[in-house]
Amino acid sequence: MREAMALLGSLLGRNRSVRPSLLPLLDLRSAALSLRSGYGLVPTGVGTVCFFADGRPGAGTEAEIIAGLAGDSTRRNVVIHDAHGQTIVRCWRENGDLGWLLDDLVDVNDRLAQAGFTSWLMHSTVSFAEVRDMRHPKLHMVYRRERGTFYPFAPRGTRGRDRATELKVRSSLTRIVPMEADIGRWHPV
Repeated sequence: MREAMALLGSLLGRNRSVRPSLLPLLDLRSAALSLRSGYGLVPTGVGTVCFFADGRPGAGTEAEIIAGLAGDSTRRNVVIHDAHGQTIVRCWRENGDLGWLLDDLVDVNDRLAQAGFTSWLMHSTVSFAEVRDMRHPKLHMVYRRERGTFYPFAPRGTRGRDRATELKVRSSLTRIVPMEADIGRWHPV
């Protein structure tokens, strides 16, 4: 029955599942110009890809190897685990080159998807900071692959967040990159 409904839906031009795209992630280059001019924030050269790999037996190791080897072959990504069972792939560019960093993040996502981990991919982030304090990001742009949207996350202290800054950034970037409309979906990274 499910197959018949899927066939009927495809014949009628209805497709329930939208294929996730990474193209909006590359559009963050344009948003970076607005973040610099409007907020004094520049890319730190650090980005992450977050996923759960515990859904398949032994999948964590395979996914970690794939993620660690993605991107530029002259250095390796750092793969870590957090307290919530997520695997985080940390990519970085010492010179803060956003173009190369975004290419690396797309490569990590693509390689994991091609290896069968698409449904485990959660989000990718790119960090921004003030030029005088690059070690402490003021903003993370979070890209939700399955929705094809961004939301800003502005940490304040160790546990808080600066909602006013998040809403201002969202407002200024809405015409540049697809922003998440439902702010209830803005989860800390």
